[in-house]
Amino acid sequence: MQNQKIITATLQFLKIYAPYCTHALTLQTNLSTYNVTKSKMELLNELAIRNTRFFVRRLATTAYGNGATRKTHTLHPLVITTIEGTLNNYDKNKTLHTHIALGNILTPQSHIKTEKELIRTIKTNWLATEIGVADIVVKKINSNDWINYITKELYEGNVDCVDWTNTHIPYKALLN
Repeated sequence: MQNQKIITATLQFLKIYAPYCTHALTLQTNLSTYNVTKSKMELLNELAIRNTRFFVRRLATTAYGNGATRKTHTLHPLVITTIEGTLNNYDKNKTLHTHIALGNILTPQSHIKTEKELIRTIKTNWLATEIGVADIVVKKINSNDWINYITKELYEGNVDCVDWTNTHIPYKALLN
């Protein structure tokens, strides 16, 4: 019952911001989940969160320079982040990966001006992490479907799949 309330509230909250997200990212890692213990999975998840933080910080700084750290409510991308794969330790081919719904990135204030620059920046910054691999997908989005997809582990009982520490919702993104 408590988990259902968390799931409902999380989805309602994230769907408010879905219309402001313009890009869907899937960022694969080198963190294999096959046959790992619960405590090892927690360590892998923390490593994924830490490296995603590094990635988001670099992406924001590339887009908005030092303003991304000084004016996070205005000069920062809209980032909704989930870490997926912690429920799967039985498939040899599975790894932890990050899903991101991204917005407020190709704006007049941003130093990233084109789709091509954005994709290059995402790839460069993800590969600069210690866990990033070249299996990176970037797509344009314009619906709630991506939020539904990236939160699918909520329904499997993983109420911690939303990476709140790496979710940024600058109010400026809601004004554009």
